[in-house]
Amino acid sequence: MSNKKGFTLIEVLISITLLSLVLMALYKSSEILRNSNLHLFEYLQKSTKSLKGSRTLFMDILKADNNISINRDEKFHRLTLQNTRNSLYGEAQVKVVWLVYKEGKTLLRVEGGEYNIPLKNEQHVHIDVIAKNVELFKIYKNKKKTKILAMLKLKGQSPQLFMSQNLQLPPPKNKDQNKTNTHNTASIK
Repeated sequence: MSNKKGFTLIEVLISITLLSLVLMALYKSSEILRNSNLHLFEYLQKSTKSLKGSRTLFMDILKADNNISINRDEKFHRLTLQNTRNSLYGEAQVKVVWLVYKEGKTLLRVEGGEYNIPLKNEQHVHIDVIAKNVELFKIYKNKKKTKILAMLKLKGQSPQLFMSQNLQLPPPKNKDQNKTNTHNTASIK
């Protein structure tokens, strides 16, 4: 009739073994979670960088007058905005060119006053590297010139598409006003 007040050595060893198995499983799952979070963080950094470029392109188009020209190459297009109010460097009105530098397939944004590409030494412009490893950069304008579709694809990422609608139309030409003024003057006489 003796009462047991403690654990035997075997019971203690079994409980320590079970506890160590549970701790190893928890450590392994926390390591998998840590690696997954690191991979997600790297992916989000890449996508955030490319989204910033898309947002800048969208704002350039949105704040531009309708003097927009698109040069089409086989794979990459060049977008020229003669006059936009979206300046990254505090200018009131700037000319912006988006192009892909074929060596390294780097998407560039060139901002400045009056300049021509290829650039000359005396021309002052700001050149921003938007993205590297560009697989696709195409811009399309509808016939009415009120909508622009932009497509951008970087290596290892899904394509980004956006459309700018209701773009500012160019002012009407003065030829119609001259004809009406001449007609009104003739009827007054």
